[in-house]
Amino acid sequence: MQQPNAFRVLKILHTALLMSMIIFSLIAIVLVQRNLVPASGETLERSFQVICILVSGVMLLGGFNLFKKKMLAARNDTGSGEQRMDLYRSACILWWAMIEGPGLLATIGYMLTHNLAFLALGVFHIACLFVFTPRKANIVVLLNLTNEEVSRLEGKK
Repeated sequence: MQQPNAFRVLKILHTALLMSMIIFSLIAIVLVQRNLVPASGETLERSFQVICILVSGVMLLGGFNLFKKKMLAARNDTGSGEQRMDLYRSACILWWAMIEGPGLLATIGYMLTHNLAFLALGVFHIACLFVFTPRKANIVVLLNLTNEEVSRLEGKK
């Protein structure tokens, strides 16, 4: 049985996460514009602003440091290319979740308060996720993969 292209699988997963954030944001915009979700009071808005900013900062900074540590561990792993790719994939999934979570929280804040600052924070997280799109050339360099390992990861051998 032929193995699936590991690079394509990672790209599809990333695209699905990115599109889900975009779709959720669009749904939130429609719900707010049509007044289908009532706005909460100012007390919740102030509290939610602080929570969203703190969660966003901690998750982005902590998540990137964690991703960097896991990525270096994958690069320095002495196992096969498939094992290094598995480690890299798990690092990416964790990093993307740490980007997506606060973005979804901010979008929920927009729906609850109708404050565009929350939507802007959600769009910022979408942009962050977009910036960290997996690229085959980058993965090959980051994981120090040989041509044979790349072929196996592409499902050719």
